Amino acid sequence: MKVSIYDIAKAAGVSPAAVSMALNGKKGVSDQTRFQIFRLAREMGYQPRRKHDVPGSQPIRNIFLCISAMQYDYFNSSFYFDIIKYLSRRLPDESYNLMIRLSTLAQDAELIQNIAETRDVSAYIFMGTRLSPQFIRQLVGEDVPVIFFNKPNAEGKNVYSVSFDNHRAMYLLTKHAIELGHRDIVYLGYVPGAIPAETRLAGYRAAMEESGLTVRAENIIEAEYMPEFGSAYIHRLASLGKTFPSAILCGNDRLAIGVMKALRELNFSIPEDVSVAGIDNVPLSDMLQIPLTTVDVHAEQIGDEMAQLLVRILTGRTGRRHIIVDVSLIRRRSTGPFRETRTVSVNKIKY
Repeated sequence: MKVSIYDIAKAAGVSPAAVSMALNGKKGVSDQTRFQIFRLAREMGYQPRRKHDVPGSQPIRNIFLCISAMQYDYFNSSFYFDIIKYLSRRLPDESYNLMIRLSTLAQDAELIQNIAETRDVSAYIFMGTRLSPQFIRQLVGEDVPVIFFNKPNAEGKNVYSVSFDNHRAMYLLTKHAIELGHRDIVYLGYVPGAIPAETRLAGYRAAMEESGLTVRAENIIEAEYMPEFGSAYIHRLASLGKTFPSAILCGNDRLAIGVMKALRELNFSIPEDVSVAGIDNVPLSDMLQIPLTTVDVHAEQIGDEMAQLLVRILTGRTGRRHIIVDVSLIRRRSTGPFRETRTVSVNKIKY
C-alpha cells in the first residue's frame, strides 16, 4: 500500500500541510519537525507523486550528479564540465532529468543525505568526492544505483564506476621524462588517500623502477590540484635555496600551469632548465605561451561511457560494472631533453 502524506502526518502528529511544507523544502515548520518528517518518510517508504506519473507516459528518471572539490574556486576548471557536456549529449531523451549540484568536500555528507531524504532519485553520479563508497551507500541506501568517477575499485550492491587510466597516465609522463634523459623527476600532486592520486603515484613508481631509477621520498610532493599549489611549491624551493628538479610531473594541468608561472617569475627557462607536464589536456593547454605536455584522458569518451552505463542500469540491461578509459600522451614544448648546463637554483629569497 502506497504511503501518503496523510499517513506521515498521522505518525508525526502534525497536519498534512506541515508534511507537505517540510518535504518540499518550504518554510513554516521547525527544524526539529522537519527532521522528524524526513525520518518518518524514509522509514515508511514514502514515494512522492510525480507529475509525469500518468498512464502511457515515459517515466522521469531523476539523476543526481554531485561534483565535489576542496573549495568553490576549484570549479573554475572546465574538466568535470567537459565530461558532463558529453554525458548530457548522450542521454537518449528528456525522460533523463540530470540534476547537477556543486559541493565542497566538507559539505558532501550533508548535501547527499538531504537529497536522499527529499528527492525522488533514480541514480546517483559522484565526481570528486573523497567520501568512501561504503559511507555514501549508507547515506543513499542500497537500492538506488550509484556511479563513481575515478573510483575503479568501488564495490557494493548497485555500485558502478567510470574512470580514466590514472596509473597509465602518470606512467606515460614519467617514461617520457626518462626518455628525455631526466633522472631527478618530481611527482607533484600526491593526495594521501585519494584513489586517483594514489594510483598515479603507483604509475610513477612503476616507470621509475622499470628504468632502474630510485624513487626518493622528497620527490613525491603533496599538493591539491590548483595553480596556487604549483606556484607555492616552486617559491618554497626558491626560498630554501634548494636545487630544482629537472622535470616536474603534475597531477593535473592546472597545477602544472601554476608551476610554469612561478618558474618564469624566477627567470627559469622551460623546458631548458625545468621540464613541466600535466594530466587532463584541458582546453587551451595547447595555446599557452609554452604549450603544455599533457595526457589526454578523453573526456568525450568518459562522458559517453557514463551515459551508456547509466541507460543500461536504468533499463535493466547487464554489462560491465567498472569501465576504464585509456589515455594518450601529448608531447608539447613544455618538456625537452635534459641539459647538463641548466640553471639548477636561484639565490635564496627572503619572504
